[in-house]
Amino acid sequence: MEYLPTKTDPLPKNSTFFTLNLLRLPGGWLRRSHTFYICLVVSLVLMAGTMRAARWNINQVFVSDMGGYYLYLPSAFLLNDLGNGQWGLAASRAHQPQTDQVTNMVTLPNGKVVYKYTMGMAVAYSPFFFLARGIYYAQGRRVTTGYEYGYQFAITWGCVAYVLLGLWVLGRELRRYFSDQAAALTVLIILLGTNLFTYTSNETIMSHGTLFLLAVLLLRYTRRWYEQNPSRWTDALWLGGVGGLLVLIRPSELMLLGVPVLWGLDSRTAVAGRLRFWRQRWGQALLIVGLVVLVAGQQLVFWRLVGGQWSVPFYKGEGFNFADPHIIDGVFSFRKGWLVYSPLMALSLVGIAWARRWAAPAWPVLLVLTPVYFYVTFCWWNWEYGGSYGGRALISLYPVLAFGMAAFWQRWLGPFRLAWFPPVLLLLLLSIIQNYQYLVMLLSCCDMSWEKYKDHFLVLSWPH
Repeated sequence: MEYLPTKTDPLPKNSTFFTLNLLRLPGGWLRRSHTFYICLVVSLVLMAGTMRAARWNINQVFVSDMGGYYLYLPSAFLLNDLGNGQWGLAASRAHQPQTDQVTNMVTLPNGKVVYKYTMGMAVAYSPFFFLARGIYYAQGRRVTTGYEYGYQFAITWGCVAYVLLGLWVLGRELRRYFSDQAAALTVLIILLGTNLFTYTSNETIMSHGTLFLLAVLLLRYTRRWYEQNPSRWTDALWLGGVGGLLVLIRPSELMLLGVPVLWGLDSRTAVAGRLRFWRQRWGQALLIVGLVVLVAGQQLVFWRLVGGQWSVPFYKGEGFNFADPHIIDGVFSFRKGWLVYSPLMALSLVGIAWARRWAAPAWPVLLVLTPVYFYVTFCWWNWEYGGSYGGRALISLYPVLAFGMAAFWQRWLGPFRLAWFPPVLLLLLLSIIQNYQYLVMLLSCCDMSWEKYKDHFLVLSWPH
């Protein structure tokens, strides 16, 4: 059931919020929810930040990892050089002389060329790629390379839309268990108080915003599948498709597939009930597993058809070192520490203590998946994750951690509402400033230290 205010949590009937309720906007959630207005505010801020970055104006969209994700689309649908890559290299160099896609290509022993990154993000980009292609075609431009302004613009804003959709759906899911105020504040912090803002407004077409949306949808369709409703086959279909795309984008996201297993297992009775549910719904369970394998397996099919072999060492020389985790560095160091650059997310960890009280189904996911995810993430050979900002690999976990944060606010917001305002506002401003500092390179992508952090603290521009 959706959260309903009680006598101890009254609706603010004398507020602007109540006045807006009288406007009878379509959809009850839109009429009643603080979360809707928070989503509207963060959408405007996000769009303003994205226009401020405007990387597409200087051909800085399809670069680095993002350029590697994208190679599949122009090579397959515009340049017809799959397995070779030479036309793709020439097109990229023509539009971006300062970059080179060679590092994103893998030459196999048989001479065929495939790509370093899996195809999942190309699949995510594809609706906006074909939209741009259609517009160019309608304008009479039958020949394009895929690196023109229109492709950069369409795919950038498409990825912004993915994050906005993720925030909206997350807000709806949180309101099923928590008050509107707790859900709204959580959504606000998830975007403006974390590094997700950078990976939506600046390095927009990186995989993190898309993975954020997919993780939200994974939670949504997991919940729906286990509920007593007549659309279980539809929910199973969505669940399998979302899980497969998660793995296709980032194979290590197998950890997030633990959500459908752990959801709701908050007692021994629940474990027995879960096994009984799977036996009774074995056809749907088989559909979910089959779709994950089918969608994720497209990468193997690509390698076989284009490269002539089923497996490719796409991260050659890179991998996990499970005997040498860097969790303390990854979370607390000034070099790339997650909580240094997204400090309000500490509340999501503290809130796990109260999550079971209001969101019992999500509690085992928080309790088990969170430490495992941290451990695996910071066992990666390069725990800093290259040129990046503040533990970016954890963004996929934010939809799960949102339940911990909402539980924290559910417990502590009411009695200390006014007392919370100054520290939360200050930490939000700190996070926004630090995201901006990363954009203008006052915070280094690669070699931050306490000394550099201290020297540039709250500084907004380089000295002349």
